[in-house]
Formats: sequence, C-alpha cells, structure tokens
Amino acid sequence: MDNTRPSAASTRSTKVAVLTTEPLPLPGCATTGAGLRAWGLAAGLISRGFTVVIGSPAAEGEFAGSDNLPRVVEMPRDEIGLFLQREEPDIVVLQHWGLAANVPDVTVPLVIDLAGPHLLERLFWGSDDPARDRREKIAALRRADFVICSGEYQRRYFLPFLLEAGHNLQCENVLPVIPFSVPPPADSTNEGEPSLNEMNEPLFVYGGAFLAWQDPVRALTWLLEEMDATNKGRLLFVGGAHPVIDASGGRFLALDAMLRNHPRVERRGFLSFEDLTAAYREATVAVDLMTRNAERELAFTTRTMIYLWCGLPVIHDDYSEVGEIIDRNDCGWTLSPDDEAGFRRVVREILDDQAPLSEMREKALTVTGQYNWERTITPLADFCMAPHMRASRDMDAEFGSNPNERDAASAQTNQPDTSLSAQCRRNAIQALPHLAPLAGFLARLPAWILRYRLKATATPPKSPSAKDIA
Repeated sequence: MDNTRPSAASTRSTKVAVLTTEPLPLPGCATTGAGLRAWGLAAGLISRGFTVVIGSPAAEGEFAGSDNLPRVVEMPRDEIGLFLQREEPDIVVLQHWGLAANVPDVTVPLVIDLAGPHLLERLFWGSDDPARDRREKIAALRRADFVICSGEYQRRYFLPFLLEAGHNLQCENVLPVIPFSVPPPADSTNEGEPSLNEMNEPLFVYGGAFLAWQDPVRALTWLLEEMDATNKGRLLFVGGAHPVIDASGGRFLALDAMLRNHPRVERRGFLSFEDLTAAYREATVAVDLMTRNAERELAFTTRTMIYLWCGLPVIHDDYSEVGEIIDRNDCGWTLSPDDEAGFRRVVREILDDQAPLSEMREKALTVTGQYNWERTITPLADFCMAPHMRASRDMDAEFGSNPNERDAASAQTNQPDTSLSAQCRRNAIQALPHLAPLAGFLARLPAWILRYRLKATATPPKSPSAKDIA
C-alpha cells in the first residue's frame, strides 16, 4: 500500500532547494567534504533538468550559477524560513540532519541526506549530551519524507534509526545509496599523466581538515622516517586545523610542530578547490591511512574520492567501503593502520620507483568515472520526479514517540497510522486487550529484531559490526 500524498511539484517544473552549513567549491573558495557533497547533489539534479538553488550561511552574497552549476545564496542559519519563503522550492534537501532543528515546518517534501555518521562525529567532538543528540536525530528523521545516505556500510547503521523514527522499512526504496560523487568526465582535466613536480622525485600528499575522528599521525610519522632514511621524496601537507576551532583533540598542534621545520615537507593552508585539485595532480601518491574507529569504519570519505579523481593512487585503510573500492580496482594499497611494516614497504617501493604507478593512476581515473554525479544522482532524481510526503509525517513531528497521542490523532483525522510500529501496537491490543500495558513493549520488538538480524547477517567481513557502532 502506498501511504503517500502527492506534491504540487508533480504537475509543474520542479525547483529544489539544497541547504547546507558548509562552504561550497565556488571559484576562488576553499570548501569542505560536506560542501562538496551538497554541491554534487545539486549539480547531479541540474544534469537531470531540475532547477536548483543552494542556501548556505557560509556563502558570501550570491553566485548566479549557470546551465550546469547551481545558484548559491547566502542563507544565515536563523533566516532559513525567510530563505524558503523567498525561493518557494517544491522540494527541500537537507545536507545532513544536524540542520533540521533550524528549519521551520515545511509544506513540501523534505529530503535528508545522511552523508556520514554525524552522531558519532558529535561524540568524538566531545558532545556533553549524546542522549540529547540522539533525540535530535530521531526528531529530524521523523520530519523526512525521503532519506538517502552515501554508502552501503552506512545504510546498515542508519536503518534502525529510520525504523525508530516511524519510517516503513517494508517499502522497496528505503534509504537508497548515493555515494560521494565527482564531476563527470566532460568537466574533468584528468587526461594523461600528472605533471612532474620541480624536483622530479616522489611527492606524497595529505589534504584536508584535521578532525577529532581522523588521526593520520602514525602513517605520516612513518612516511617522514622513510624519506629521511632514503634521502628521497617530499610531502605536501594541505589544510590543517579546523578554521574555527581545533577539532582534532589537540593532535594537530603536535603534528604541526613535527611538520613545520622538516626539510622534506611543504605546508600549505586551505586552498580553493581548483587550486587544491591542481596541487593533487602534481603529486605521486596520496596518504590516507588513519587510525581505526567507529566513525572511520562507516565514512565514505570525500578526500579519498577526490584523490582518485585527480589520478592519485592512494595508501588507504583495509576496513572501510572506500578501501574495498581501492582494493577491488587495484588503484592503490589497502593496509591495516597497525601494519607499520607493510606501510614502510609500500613507501620504499614508491621511493625506489618499483610501484606500478602509471597503471594505478589509469585505474583511479577509470573507477571514479563510475562515480560521477550525473550517474549516481538517480535515486534522488527519481524521487524529485514524483515527490510525495509521508502520510504520517505530520503526526510523527507533532507527537514524537508517544503512541497514545499518535493513535488518538490518527483516529480523529481519519488518517490511520500505517507505520510498522503502529500496526504492531494495534494488532497486539486487539488480540490481547487484557494485556494492553504490554503494547509499548511489543511495539519495540521490530526494532530489536532488525538490530539482531543486522548484527548477525548483514555485514561482510570488512564491514563494521553492531558492537563497533553501538
């Protein structure tokens, strides 16, 4: 049974508003992984004929856009309602659930992009109230009509949250995956070999902001030691501490002290996206091996896909979904972050010109061609072609998890709550009226059963277990 309401966008040209808090890859501007994610979703939708505007508090003024690029508007976080009133979109896409608390009630379909395990990010960042964060996440998901994520590993992690938020997991297209995507080949300048750097020696690169859940210190230390021992190679370090606060838990300061005066290290700050990718294309290999934790196991890493898009073989972990892509397509090396001997062996092969770099570069460019946003956007584009609102969304948002209030409101409006949890409650009460107090317990059984099945059967050998992410 299709428990949806048609949207006005079904009968006229569709306009989509993508909301993010992040800086975007505009000309001359530095960006972040989340900003690139929002940009890729918008550009993918434009390639399918939709009108798209991006609102971000990090934008300065307005970027007019073009036939294949989105319009960007400065949107202070406390003025999101005014932005939506002015733009009058048919569909709203939130680039992550953390922004939902600032979004007023909307009367058009609401999409939430779960591009990473933000709840875990907050935990690593030092949240003083994880229970509150979890309630905020569930409240945001209750408001959503359609939800996407960026990886298969993540999908298994997010499904129980969707069930708790009242989404019907019996539907066919629940939580489709749109991986982090790159520009299509026509927008790329990746043809041929990367240019040689000035010193004509291996150039390793590490790029990005230092965050509390990302720790590459050991790998970079081993790399510097190998370069010193062989008197070969250089490291280009791009980025640094978060531009607002040191979100690395203090680790960046120690690493920065090590890198600052090393003769084989060139340090640059945050670069515009075009300058960043130009620098990447002059490098030999990217170093992207980080200490294992629950967030890293689930992340579909932006920086890695950009490395590959620039034709860089990557030294990466062997426990994540992107690591599987690299291993399967032979466009780099996948190692345990604890495998010091293996890492040093790979670095020596590169420094001694014994690694098949040309073949790996070609394979890196080939594999990212499969992840261009014109191809990967299909699940969201399909929803935007036939947008709808969940029948129970309004009651989910108003009454939250209170089953008595929700069922009472459903009866008054003659709009039966057809979610899986509501069906369980009604069936239990009809069959066992004298045990009505147990209805709440019975209503929770589907979530428990799903979590058990996910833990027991759903994860492949390299996927995180339920214990790892609990």
